[in-house]
Amino acid sequence: MILQENSAARNRGITLASIKGIIGNVVLVIFKMIVGLASNSIAIILDAVNNLTDVLSSVLTIVGTKLAAKGADKEHPFGHGRIEYMTTMAIAFIILGAGIGSLKESIEKILHPEVSTFDIPSLAIIAVAIVVKVVMGRYIKAQGEKYKSDALVASGIDALFDAVITFATLVSAALVFFFDFDIQGYVGAAISVLILKAAYDILKEMYNHLLGIRADDNLVREIKETIAQHPNVGGVYDLVLNSYGPGETIGSVHITVPDTMTMADIHPLTKGIAVHLYKKFGIAMTVGVYAENQPSLEVLEVRQALDQVVSLYTNVVQVHAFYVQEEKKVIYYDIIFDFDEEDPHGTLEKIKAEMQKRCPEYTQFAIVDTDFSN
Repeated sequence: MILQENSAARNRGITLASIKGIIGNVVLVIFKMIVGLASNSIAIILDAVNNLTDVLSSVLTIVGTKLAAKGADKEHPFGHGRIEYMTTMAIAFIILGAGIGSLKESIEKILHPEVSTFDIPSLAIIAVAIVVKVVMGRYIKAQGEKYKSDALVASGIDALFDAVITFATLVSAALVFFFDFDIQGYVGAAISVLILKAAYDILKEMYNHLLGIRADDNLVREIKETIAQHPNVGGVYDLVLNSYGPGETIGSVHITVPDTMTMADIHPLTKGIAVHLYKKFGIAMTVGVYAENQPSLEVLEVRQALDQVVSLYTNVVQVHAFYVQEEKKVIYYDIIFDFDEEDPHGTLEKIKAEMQKRCPEYTQFAIVDTDFSN
């Protein structure tokens, strides 16, 4: 119930901030188009077009937030949160299209320049637009960070970026007014390049979100520290976090526990950890277990042999899930290689072969694991 209320509050906050952004940008578009057409300034007209893309961005943010708020269903058991990433990519494509169109018009202006005329009121309107954009950008970005909305943060950053672009437009207009020196085509081209870069940055970030990126190091550390607080937890490994939209994260983790614990002991421990993580981080976590040997000379010798072998391979990041069944003469372990290792499975076979020489009486069950998080 609390999570639903928080989600509803988040949606309302994002929608309200987006509506304010729409209103502000519509006003700016109208005034800039009037000034741009009246003065025959391609730079100001392109600046107005850029503000128009901000209006479309805000509309998409609202639509994306509404669609992403839809709950899980049979076809989409992980919910619809990733729609926010998709709408943010759509925003980036809109910005990309505006940048390409702006660049084309700017090149035309450079090749075939036309006379522009400005007056003091026009320059004043542009100056006011800069102040408005800075205020809007700071507000929208702050709201995006507050509600963890990538689309809103992108819109806020874009608005602050627009303030810089508008300032460049003001400088070019002032040069025409005071010195009859027209560089608007070049300013428009520079604006276009900056717009294209902004689109690329947003597309890259959303592509990474959809593809799956490494979890934030600070979050990983906090989660591991939280798990380690629970009794009988010897180590925390294999932490995997999958994001299905802002605030929608599902994960899994393994812990080591003494092999003397019974299932009756382990069950409340893993459930307690899962509940703790959900309450603290809002992450639905599956907790698996690895057994940890009680200290013995034989286990220690096997571990030392493994450590000596592994030390010969510089691309090994970690060895975990180590367990020895002394009576059955079986060794279990997982190895994580860094991503520079070209043939991890082949290298594992070499490690196993060397271990067989050192511990010939043992059978080995070893696998290559993935470095999902630090």
